[in-house]
Amino acid sequence: MSESLDVNGEAPNLSGQILEELLCTEMWYEGKLEEPANVIYLKVNGSWFRHYFDCGIIFWRTDDRAPESYEMEELDSYFKVVDLAVKFGFKGLRIRSYEACPLENGSETIFTFSNDCSIIFSCIDDVTSYRT
Repeated sequence: MSESLDVNGEAPNLSGQILEELLCTEMWYEGKLEEPANVIYLKVNGSWFRHYFDCGIIFWRTDDRAPESYEMEELDSYFKVVDLAVKFGFKGLRIRSYEACPLENGSETIFTFSNDCSIIFSCIDDVTSYRT
């Protein structure tokens, strides 16, 4: 397991904030789901934050707007936006904590909400998935 955690960009101060939106883009290749959470988008205080992983590195960026589904015909790929806040009942909840951890061959981030539920985004071998 890696001893350190590599973060590119600055994680927003999410603790105590109300989650307005939590979206992710699924990556589909040749009609098959290849990556359940290619990019994660959070909206708090009216601001969008883009969160993703690459080679074990955790990335944070600000964004201007919500993502939209799109297709890359030349790669036979489709990126579908999924509303995780609605799917798991997190919309409107207070984010109690955010933490990031190194994993063998990757890293993960954990968001815990005021109802004591969490969503964990794990990226192992460059494939990001989530679990609650």
